Amino acid sequence: MMIESLLVTTLLMAEPSTQPEEPPPDRSRESAMLSEVTQLTFGQQFARAGEAYFSPDGQRIIFQAVPVGQEHYQMYVADLDRSADGSIAGCRDIIQISSEPSRNTCGWFSPDGRTILFSSTFGKEKPDEPTAGYQREGRDYRWAYPSGMELWLIHQDEPAGEKITRKSLLLARREVLTDDTFYDAEGSFSPDGKSIIFTSNRTGDLELFAMKSDGSGLTQLTHAPGYDGGPFFSPDGKRVLYRSDRKSNNLLQVFVSDLVFDDSGNITGIANEQQLTDDGHVNWGPFWHPSGEWIAWSTSAHGHHNYEVYLMRDDGSLRTRVTYSAGADVLPAFSPDGKYLIWSSKRAPDNTTQVFVAKFMLPD
Repeated sequence: MMIESLLVTTLLMAEPSTQPEEPPPDRSRESAMLSEVTQLTFGQQFARAGEAYFSPDGQRIIFQAVPVGQEHYQMYVADLDRSADGSIAGCRDIIQISSEPSRNTCGWFSPDGRTILFSSTFGKEKPDEPTAGYQREGRDYRWAYPSGMELWLIHQDEPAGEKITRKSLLLARREVLTDDTFYDAEGSFSPDGKSIIFTSNRTGDLELFAMKSDGSGLTQLTHAPGYDGGPFFSPDGKRVLYRSDRKSNNLLQVFVSDLVFDDSGNITGIANEQQLTDDGHVNWGPFWHPSGEWIAWSTSAHGHHNYEVYLMRDDGSLRTRVTYSAGADVLPAFSPDGKYLIWSSKRAPDNTTQVFVAKFMLPD
């Protein structure tokens, strides 16, 4: 989210970090929590790929990628291949679900897996608009947000239990959920599918908003100057996790807040906001473990060319490093059962950023 993998691209092209160089990480140290690391996307098809999330049944993934020879991210879904013991061995039947010309980001499945949410500039693409992404200029960090980026839904109306195919996806009913001149992206569904939370600059500042899944009942959640983005509902639907630049120092930090509901169950605001990280690094891409007790995120603590995935308790305590690999390891996400971690990494042999998955075990 936050044009996530576009952010990854410019992260990897950034100026040299002002932080001291660290020795190459010892990747064997990942074995404390990760095993059977498997590459899912490859440079032969995608110049870069990332920001992948599991479907509710854990059998599919949605991700964004730049096809070889193209410039902008398109949105894809793919089935996961399983070995005889049920382990993830790869992915197959990769289907592009976005329409061109467009820039696309932030794909997400509804809780029943029948609706796909993502953001796209389709129909509003401006070729001369700066490419969105994370850009480092000197010691600052700047983002560009396409004004034509809207929230889209793809409704798969097949009967429950019927397999979703390439044909059914391509013929599925499409609906634009927002239609304005602002950046509307970084969206995700609530666990019950009744609400969507997202980021928009419709107020002139990048804030979090909530609305019903049909686009009604829009409510602004944050009101602080600076960027608030990348929101995810907690597994129980009662809290929201996000990142924010509250100090206007271009250093994102991880926040969590309680959601406030009215008597009808509609989201009306947030309360008890808690800042979980507070340091001199960029902390972004936070994601809930399905237990609701742990959060994975990426940090620049080891340099802006070596973002790593970390894990902490939902109160910010008990922090531990998960990945140990040269280059960016970012955008972590868990499978619905918590047994797998999927993330974007530059550990691919061809030095491109691709999607990886591994078996995951919580620390003792």
